[in-house]
Amino acid sequence: MRVKLTELIGEKCESIDDGEKLHQAIHKEIQAGSAVELDFTGVRSVITPFLNASIGKLLDLFEKETLMKKLILCNIEGDHLKRVNEFIDSKQQMNSEKTTLDMMKEMFAEDDLGDIES
Repeated sequence: MRVKLTELIGEKCESIDDGEKLHQAIHKEIQAGSAVELDFTGVRSVITPFLNASIGKLLDLFEKETLMKKLILCNIEGDHLKRVNEFIDSKQQMNSEKTTLDMMKEMFAEDDLGDIES
């Protein structure tokens, strides 16, 4: 599947709504194991709210390695690629920290090591 962002979204990939629109367009394909090509030809801007609602939601569902094999970025300018990569790295770090925190909370709850009331 190939998605031309300028046709689906427009030249500015900025809003949460547009990110949701992209997510809905590609989620089932990736879930089915199919590759999706995102064509950035003509895209002038890509910002975090759009990325969070599209790629960020995918990173909540799939491992980074799996997603990177299935999501192919085509005709993307260097600054847009840098922003996407930085976003993915940041999102992966946040997910990792959340997992660690959840594990620690669970461990403390199981061991009755929580706060002791006086």
